[in-house]
Amino acid sequence: MADSDAESRWPPGAAADVRRGVYDRLRAAGNQEALSDPFFDRVLEDHYERLPASYYIDLDVNKAEDVLLHRRILAECADPDNRPVFHARFLRYLRKDKPPEVGSAPNENANCGCSLAPNLSNGEFERMMEGFSLGPIREGVDEAISARRDTQIRLHEIHLLHEIIFSSVDKPKFLSQLSTLLSDLGLNIRDAHVFFTTDGLCLAIFLVDGWETEETDGLLQQLKETAKRNPSLSNLTSSASERISELQEKIGESEFDRDLLQIEEKIASGSSGDLYRGTYLDVDVAIKYLRAEHVNDNSKVEFLQEIMILRSVNHENVVRFYGACTKQRKYLIVTEYMAGGNLYDFLHKHNNALELSLILRIAIGISKGMDYLHQNNIIHRDLKSANLLIGNGQIVKIADFGVSRQRSQEGDMTAETGTYRWMAPEVINHKPYDHKADVFSFAIVLWELVTSKVPYENLTPLQAALSVRQGLRLVIPSGVHPRLSKLIQRCWGENPHTRPVFSEITAELEDILRPIQAASSSKGGHRHTKQKIQMKSQR
Repeated sequence: MADSDAESRWPPGAAADVRRGVYDRLRAAGNQEALSDPFFDRVLEDHYERLPASYYIDLDVNKAEDVLLHRRILAECADPDNRPVFHARFLRYLRKDKPPEVGSAPNENANCGCSLAPNLSNGEFERMMEGFSLGPIREGVDEAISARRDTQIRLHEIHLLHEIIFSSVDKPKFLSQLSTLLSDLGLNIRDAHVFFTTDGLCLAIFLVDGWETEETDGLLQQLKETAKRNPSLSNLTSSASERISELQEKIGESEFDRDLLQIEEKIASGSSGDLYRGTYLDVDVAIKYLRAEHVNDNSKVEFLQEIMILRSVNHENVVRFYGACTKQRKYLIVTEYMAGGNLYDFLHKHNNALELSLILRIAIGISKGMDYLHQNNIIHRDLKSANLLIGNGQIVKIADFGVSRQRSQEGDMTAETGTYRWMAPEVINHKPYDHKADVFSFAIVLWELVTSKVPYENLTPLQAALSVRQGLRLVIPSGVHPRLSKLIQRCWGENPHTRPVFSEITAELEDILRPIQAASSSKGGHRHTKQKIQMKSQR
């Protein structure tokens, strides 16, 4: 059972340090809200707690004012009549020959209309604008350019970078719809960060160029008018309850008879559910319950989406689905029982060091299962050793599809999903991603198989994520088979497009295994011949 939430949670001490740093920064800057509210530290805590741990990375003490802005936007979005909420502001100038630094913080003076790009110093800008009369800065640039045709400075030589913040309820495909809206307005998306709150709202932050004035009133007006004219965007305010009804209608009535289910001992617990062993029609099964205190619209949607995935798949390396109940208060999913538990416990809690042939057989099984899923346009999004189950004969099956999705035909996904120690850099960075994110996660599982160690065991989950974000990777021991070592490195490459697909991975693993099996078979044959000779000599 996945425990992504627990794995991704930042250590309480570090989280408190960030909140305290933001609090101190705001008070030092003379922010009236921070100075006048005696419970302002609690206000900050409540805001951070409803957002994912990655928000602490991107919104730290250097962006204290932005934290308050996001809080106000989410508060406005809490009223359904206000949705969707748009906010726009001018950030800085950019040279056109240099892209912005990904994830770079806006200049502290961004709202004053005189901020500059990190790659355009004050001196350079002054030299560019020498002799220009700067009133309101953008209008001044326009007039000066018109008046000084002989100058080498032209408007087309610089970009104006703006930030657009969007907030509404979380709904499938809204990111691709938003991207289309921005493109339709002639805006170029240079960076994006997307966060989802615990109460079902989203906060999407886009850095764009293409709006050729610092003034943003017209930009906001166009955004709102375009959203109203677009039925799919204007429908972004639909509630999670509508999504539940939609999924239940697709799933239909289950033939599963709950009365025939016999529940035995609890075998595992996750972030929102419990796993029990039991029997159904005299067959050993695993029963996953959604824990009562976690029953809400969002958890129901996730549970129903997992049912949708499970009932559509059938492969020897994917856990078998028997049935589900969603009509009564206790949601449950019934799958086959895997006696060996999960691969994480098998490797790390039982301290099993595996022979190369077994490593390869396990890896081949996982790769074949993942290839099947990808061939059916399913992205797992949380592939890790804890979600791989071991059955009789040490067969391994992929499980826990709570955050899995059908690959969209409209574009790549951008929402951060998964577990930090296994998460691909493009997911950590809130970049568009596709099925190749699963290939990165598979590389971490391969590393676990050859080392029997916990990935980044000396780092917290967020420290691990920051390391991956900066391009660092786990150390592969020198004794690992060279072809297997090379395959791991290919799978966790920074560029998703250069990572192999699972059909290629399976072929490579099978090719590595083939001579090992042949050598083992040959040794077995020699032993058998030697035994025959010994028996003859004894006669």
